[in-house]
Amino acid sequence: MTHLLLAGFPGTDAPAVGRMLAARLRLPFLDAMTLDAEGMAALIADETSAVVTVDGALLTAPDTLELARRAGPLVRLIAGAMTPSRRAGARTGTRPEQKVAEPLAKMREMLESRQSAIPPGDIEVDAMTLEPVEAVEQVLDWLNQVRVHLGERAYDIRIADGCHADVGPFLARLPERVSSVVLISHRSVYRHYGDAVRAGIEAAGLPCHALSVPAGERYKSLQTAGRLYGDLIQRKVDRQAVIVALGGGVIGDLAGFVAATYERGIRFVQVPTTLLAQVDSSVGGKVGVNHPLGKNMIGAFLQPRGVFIDPRTLDTLAVRELRSGIAEVVKYGVIADGDFFGFLESHVDHLLRREPLAITHIIRRSCQIKARVVEQDEREANLRAILNYGHTTAHAVETYTAYERYTHGEAVAVGMVVAARIAHALGLLKAEPVHRITRLLERFGLPTHLPKADPGVLMSLMDTDKKAVAGQVRFVLPTRIGEAQLVDTVPNDVLRRAIKESLEL
Repeated sequence: MTHLLLAGFPGTDAPAVGRMLAARLRLPFLDAMTLDAEGMAALIADETSAVVTVDGALLTAPDTLELARRAGPLVRLIAGAMTPSRRAGARTGTRPEQKVAEPLAKMREMLESRQSAIPPGDIEVDAMTLEPVEAVEQVLDWLNQVRVHLGERAYDIRIADGCHADVGPFLARLPERVSSVVLISHRSVYRHYGDAVRAGIEAAGLPCHALSVPAGERYKSLQTAGRLYGDLIQRKVDRQAVIVALGGGVIGDLAGFVAATYERGIRFVQVPTTLLAQVDSSVGGKVGVNHPLGKNMIGAFLQPRGVFIDPRTLDTLAVRELRSGIAEVVKYGVIADGDFFGFLESHVDHLLRREPLAITHIIRRSCQIKARVVEQDEREANLRAILNYGHTTAHAVETYTAYERYTHGEAVAVGMVVAARIAHALGLLKAEPVHRITRLLERFGLPTHLPKADPGVLMSLMDTDKKAVAGQVRFVLPTRIGEAQLVDTVPNDVLRRAIKESLEL
């Protein structure tokens, strides 16, 4: 199962932090601080999802560390800057009594030596300078929020059950005046979540207009955007308004594009309700609409003021849409985090069952990876292009099938396999990672073969991809699980062969 592991050593109050954290998360607590590696492995394997404290020294063994990382997020409890009151035993009953008599310098040396044995975690928390309750709050803040650092355009991604209720108070606290709020959604999504979001906005004292658009990728168009412009004008929506996008990727892209272009740009907030939108399209500021000749050919960059992700919205998501979002999650493992890819391999069934801790972990980790890439290359001058792994082929497939046969994630799954085969043909990737990528996608129930088509037709569609430069199609190709690179030129014979190998039988 998925666990939240706290790696520490005697003296960091790991059990106290773990118990409090488990209570806040409504999970069982398991104290494995006194177990050896074999006992820890058995505990992780046999128990349901839990907060687990482990001896950090055990994780110096590569096999044990890999097991821990596959189990879920890892919190590293450390001893930070020492103070006489906190470190010399003043907190009687919360630190080992023998430390009272130790000289401060000697104690510092001992603690630093012991904590250096603990490998890096997903987050570090000073469990000795902080009170246990303070350490718990720090872990919860990390679990529930990802910051996208973009200077004056920086924003937070909130990931928490019930966070839709926070949208209204958040808008009311914005430094610039908010004259009104426009909530754009699909009817089916609004039926589940719209009233609650709108009630919170109006309770914050802000007038709210609700607009609906039809469901489906084909409605992510200039025609639909034009109708929304008309609705905004008729309602006398001004430049101090905020658009709230409530729905999946189509809604987020479309509503964001309208926000970027209406009266030369107004603010907007993302409230994604599908896994694909939560881990990908709602983060990073890309907004746009499709053209009959190509996907996302018309668009802009507009960072949201905030993103609110409630993992519980996935409870009502169709299985096919859940799988579609998982394709983008797999992408992050391939291009940026081999340990995360391993976690996905170990938790296929848990994710398909929507086990809460597993779902929340993949949302947070995916958002973290994308945020770090966007921070370094907001407008896709170079590095950000790696986020397009699988998308060059995917967009061609979507255009070829008129956006009707595959969901976006399904097309990306096929595209990732094609790109892995190209990488292998070019000597950039060994055969074993190609098999792992293909097998993982298949285990999630995602397609790994292209539709029957003339390879030349698909290649010509790739030529019109918006990522092409000077007529050359650019591919993101994995070099190992957890690393990828942008390749500007792929020989036509290699591309054609990879397409043929990927065609349906």
